[in-house]
Amino acid sequence: MTDYLSRQPYLDLLKSIIANQCGNPSGYSFAIDGEWGCGKTWILTELEKQLAEDSENKYLIFHYNAWENDFYDEPLVAILSVMIEKLEEFCKSEEVINGINKKLAATSLKILKNLVISIVNATVQNKIAVDFKDVVEDFQKIGDEKSDLKSLKKEVDSFFTLKSGIKEIRNQLTELSGEHKILLIVDELDRCLPEYAIKVLERLHHVCNGIPIIQIITINKKILASNIAKVFGKDYQNEDHPDILINLFCESYLQKFIDIIIPLPNGKIDRSLDVLQGIEKGFTPCIRPNNIGQELIKLDDVFLTTFISSLMDGIEKRLQEKIFNQVTLCHKLTIQTDIKYNNEQMSYSILIYEIISCICRYVYHSNKTCCVTTLDDVYTLDFYTGIDISVIPETTEYVKFQNNIHEFLTYPINYFEDNEGRHRYAFEIHDTKSYLLAFFTKQEVQSYDPLQNGLWRWIEEDKIFLNKYDEILNMLCSNI
Repeated sequence: MTDYLSRQPYLDLLKSIIANQCGNPSGYSFAIDGEWGCGKTWILTELEKQLAEDSENKYLIFHYNAWENDFYDEPLVAILSVMIEKLEEFCKSEEVINGINKKLAATSLKILKNLVISIVNATVQNKIAVDFKDVVEDFQKIGDEKSDLKSLKKEVDSFFTLKSGIKEIRNQLTELSGEHKILLIVDELDRCLPEYAIKVLERLHHVCNGIPIIQIITINKKILASNIAKVFGKDYQNEDHPDILINLFCESYLQKFIDIIIPLPNGKIDRSLDVLQGIEKGFTPCIRPNNIGQELIKLDDVFLTTFISSLMDGIEKRLQEKIFNQVTLCHKLTIQTDIKYNNEQMSYSILIYEIISCICRYVYHSNKTCCVTTLDDVYTLDFYTGIDISVIPETTEYVKFQNNIHEFLTYPINYFEDNEGRHRYAFEIHDTKSYLLAFFTKQEVQSYDPLQNGLWRWIEEDKIFLNKYDEILNMLCSNI
């Protein structure tokens, strides 16, 4: 898998932690904290791949997606199912995978399957999974005329089935850990319903605490903190600094389950065109000299790479992919219309405009493209801000894109005196960035320079195609 966001140093950090804690007889648990879409799942997938390629260590890795398995009332059944699936993979393989002891795996597999049957039967009889707190509350109802002792017996039986099941799982994992370094990876926990997420954390603690297993859990701490506070009835909205109080409560609660939380930054795009996933292949570089043969416009691979890495700096990977996919689809649909366009003119300037225009509609929900503004003797490109920020789901992305585009596309103002001696300015194209800015403004007056007029006519020809692109993009993004 291509590392578009240069995440290898982060992966090396995780591998160092795992190597350091594999010998811990009490086990170790750490969480990867990041916003939705920042690439946590990619990190886990790549981490598993690199650990599997480690010839010096024998890793037995169980991957549990909490969100995909939340249809199980009892998370323990889902966790067991993941373990069974992995052990079956080892046992069916003709070759020894990563040094696994097949006989030991087969024994554990048989025991875990029997445990699943036992726990499921107890749970189905009771319709829901049992917590000890529920059992205690039912004991307190004894003597009440409405108390159902038969139902209570089922709950007690189910509780002890779970308890004995957890004990047996711990025994099997401890035995397996004698020959292998066991990792239990838990993904998408923050997407589960709050009550279920808490139940998952508790089951993991019951199963793994005190035995040599490393747990890696991905979370969105901000979302998880809010959910945990709600479940436990902690309402800090009328307090000063409620976010701080919620975070403190969450940290106190999570200390029971997680030894350390490691933030995952959004990352920086590597300086290559790979991040575009091939959409640049339908476009060509644009190199144009001025009247005396000096370089005027240089839209080559280097410039395009620099632009993309600057524009997408700090933007979550999932959002980047959605933008590039939307650009690809809309561009193909535009080509299929009756707009006639010479493919040789399909330069990188067209692609850059299409990306910026897509961000306007997909992120800012505005049919207006960027606008060129003047401030402190420079022209700058700004995303249209005449909209209600509160309607934008991700205001953080809104700010990041605004800052990124504002910083990259700036151009100094050229002042002149008109016939009446007044100090005025006019937009002219004198380099690559000013050429790109010209796509978002209009030529105020015809220039005495034939090259200027020629460049503006070239842009107007491009805009015929781009206007159709915007029209299609408006339809595609109207319901987003």
